[in-house]
Order: sequence, then C-alpha cells, then structure tokens
Amino acid sequence: MADIFPYYAGFSFDWACGLLPSLAVSAQPRVLDPWNGSGTTTLAAQALGYKSIGVDLNPIANVVARLRTQIDAQAKIILPPARSPAKARADDPLSAWFTHRTVERLRSWTEELLLASRPSATLGYVALFRVIKSLTSNFQGSNPTWVRRAASPEDLVDVAAEELDSLIVADQKHIMSRLGTLPNNKERVALLTASSSALPIRDGSVDVILTSPPYLTRIDYAVAYARELAVLGVDIRVDRSLRAGLMGTTLIRSSVEQGKYGPLATDLVDRIKSHSSKASSGYYRKQAIQYLNDLVGSLDEIQRVAASRATAVLVVQDSYYKDVHVRLAEICEEEMAARGWACTPRRFRVDRTLTSVNTAARAYTKGDVYETVLTFTRSKDD
Repeated sequence: MADIFPYYAGFSFDWACGLLPSLAVSAQPRVLDPWNGSGTTTLAAQALGYKSIGVDLNPIANVVARLRTQIDAQAKIILPPARSPAKARADDPLSAWFTHRTVERLRSWTEELLLASRPSATLGYVALFRVIKSLTSNFQGSNPTWVRRAASPEDLVDVAAEELDSLIVADQKHIMSRLGTLPNNKERVALLTASSSALPIRDGSVDVILTSPPYLTRIDYAVAYARELAVLGVDIRVDRSLRAGLMGTTLIRSSVEQGKYGPLATDLVDRIKSHSSKASSGYYRKQAIQYLNDLVGSLDEIQRVAASRATAVLVVQDSYYKDVHVRLAEICEEEMAARGWACTPRRFRVDRTLTSVNTAARAYTKGDVYETVLTFTRSKDD
C-alpha cells in the first residue's frame, strides 16, 4: 500500500521482507526503525511475525504507518458529518490553501474523526490527506519537497460541502478496497512519535535495526507535508518546533556547535566552510554541522538500544553540496566503527537524484552518486 500515500522510502517492502530473516538472531527478534517514515520496516516485520518498533518525529508518517500495520476490515468508513459546519478560526493553517467555507467543512470532518475509533480515524485522516493533496496540486512546484501557499484570496481553493464529502467518502472506500494487499499477520507494532536522537526504548532491547536515515540533501519534510500537518492543526509557520526538530531540516537552530566526530565528517564541514559560493562559511556550514550532530546522536542511540548480538542495516545515499561530495556511507561506516561495529558495505550507482530538480545546482561538476547498504555487526571485543 505504499502508493496509497507516497512517502519517500529508502527501500521496498519486498526487499525488507527478504532481508529481515537473514538478520534475525532468534525466532522472535525485535526489529527497530528509528526513521520509520511510512512504515516499510514495521510492515515487513509484521508480515514475518516479528515484533517491531517504528519511531518517527513526523506525526504524518506515523498516521500512514498506522494505516499500513493496524487497519483491518473492522475499520468503518466515516460518513459526512451531520452537524453544521464547524467554526474555523481565521488563522486556521488550512486557510493557506482553502476558502473559509471549505476550511469549516474540513474542520467538521476532523471533529468527527476525534470521536471515531482509532482504525476508523486513521482511515479518515489518510483519506483527508489524499483529498487535500489532490485539491491543492497546483501549489506543488517542480521541487516535489516544497509547497507554495496561496498568494491572494483568488488563489484559494473553494469546494462545496457536498462535493468535498463525496471525495472523502470515495477515498475511504478506495483505501478499504486495498486491504486485501496487506499481510494477514497482525503481530504487534509499536509506533512512537519521537526523535531518533532520543529513542524512548530500553537499553539493549533491540535485535535488528533496519532503516534509512534522512540524507544530507536539504529535504525539509515539515514543508513537504505542510498541508497534511495543517489537517492535524499544526501551522509550521507559527509552531516551528517540529520543523526545527526534524533531522535534515533547512532551519538553523538557535545554537549550533560542531560536535565530536571522525575525520571524514570533520573534513566535510571544512570543505563546505571553505567553498567559494555564497553563505558556504555561514548558513550551509551550520546546516551540515546540525545534520551531522543529529546523525551521530542517532547512532549513539542505536548503540544504546541494540542488544549484544544485534545487527544494523542502514541504507544511505551520497549527495553533493555544490561540487563537494558528501560521502555519507563512508561517514556512517567510520562513526559506527568508532562505536565498535564492523561493516560490510554494498554499493549501487544511482541514476536519478533530486539534484536534477535544482537547476542552479547543475552548474557544479559532480561525479557518480551511490546508494549503499551498510550491514553492521557488533565487534566481538565490544
């Protein structure tokens, strides 16, 4: 069901299902994805009958992951609210794209979802996400990770209540029609809204880590899902905490001091700092430091929660800052080695990257980009 709500994933469900059994150290391993996104790892673990934990700071990701692992035929399609349209605030975050009357009808729906059972509410929220994204497709630019807002009242989307109701009900029915594609096994999946650098998980309790961390490509996931977050009442322009907290954010936090990491990460910061392009020594250096601080903090957490015989697989992709090669796989390998993990890497050349979207970035000479599957095992003397 990945196509129900496309959310960038580092690997496929089939690949995860094929890999996880080879990593299991027991018949019932506990699997973790600290950057769970839409839940490919947790869905694969569930299909195999393994207990799993998915962690993501983005609540939109967790709603979609819940749909894929917890929805079943018991979920009831939510019918159009019978009550009068809800009163919407003038500063409702949805008003960045919709007229006031449309926002009021959408708020009638979100009020209805608050009263529904969790499976039904999950179904309803994802249907709302999909309908709103479709209705505001004109606000999606050539960069798929950036969403515009209405520049004037004339740009706002206006939909009659009856039409909106019909779209939302039809979308719920479409999602329910896809339930036959889900695994039959309903092994427990724990989905937690938290940061990868502060995992709410016990020490030494995880047997397998399978994940793909955000790459250093300046994708701002809060902006990319600003419309869906608005459904949940989050205005990322006013409440900047989520956007600031996500790994890879383009916002610079109030205090950014370079952490302690190995020669490769340190060299990357130095090369960005010394680049001749504008803001390299300021904003872009800080952004790289912030990302690397989040990365090593997350690797520390993986180290803490991993059991003594645990295996960790990270799927990472290189990128470029201008013409500076960001060797993310090698940085991860070096940092994990410093924490007592041995690595077996497998590299694959990538033909298409988001760099091609940014026309200004094409002016800088770049080499090949690789995606690497890094398989880590604890060193015997760790």
